[in-house]
Amino acid sequence: MGDGRLFEALDAEWAVVGASPQAQVAFGRWAMVEPALAGMASPAEAVRSCRAATPAAAAAVLGALLRHAGEPLAARAVLQAVVPALRKLAGRRVGGSRQPTRQAWEAGEDFEADVVEVALRRIGALAGTSPTWPAQAICESTWITLRAALVRSSRWGTFESLNDEVANLVASPARPGAEALALAVVDAVGAQRLAVDDARVIYATRVLGHSPAELASAQGRAVRAVRAQRVRAERRLVDAGWAPRPPVSCRLGGAAGAAGG
Repeated sequence: MGDGRLFEALDAEWAVVGASPQAQVAFGRWAMVEPALAGMASPAEAVRSCRAATPAAAAAVLGALLRHAGEPLAARAVLQAVVPALRKLAGRRVGGSRQPTRQAWEAGEDFEADVVEVALRRIGALAGTSPTWPAQAICESTWITLRAALVRSSRWGTFESLNDEVANLVASPARPGAEALALAVVDAVGAQRLAVDDARVIYATRVLGHSPAELASAQGRAVRAVRAQRVRAERRLVDAGWAPRPPVSCRLGGAAGAAGG
């Protein structure tokens, strides 16, 4: 199921599952305790709302579903709501100019499957919680997990991949500091003033918003080591000419993609 066919299959499955009588009964139960779901009749309607609403309204609906994602149907609804964002994420590798090598993913379908699997794991980890921007909390974590796997395999040009991520950031007046930092990191790597491994730590924690603990867990390292590396990396970045600003929250635009943790 390469070239987006996995996502097409998910859409087809959801057309049946999302509006089934069983789904409507479960949804009615969630709506009794979730004001954001009031007035809707099914998970399918909630997912459509996530894609059509303003970012804040979409985040409220998706957050309500995520709080019930300990139930498989609610987790599936959350996944379906972020399918457009995951499709774009998969396209960075499957349809982009830089393809994975044969040893990394044999076909586009393998990467798509991994995107969905990692996203489902992230949804499971966030089930019952209330991140301010849930879609971003799911999708950005999915991307950094897969990107880290590629980097560890040494089958993807790390500087080019970092540059790709900066190009894919959605500019927003709400995150000028994060945008400036991301560009400063890329410039410092390009000028050989900052190692790619150090750039990755800064980018993951300061731009994408992952905690040192999350990054340490993903890399199988001690949290103390990640924090120490970040301190050293930021000193090098300052030496390279970057002037730090007060931290700002990272938010991406778009109805389905606007979310964060």
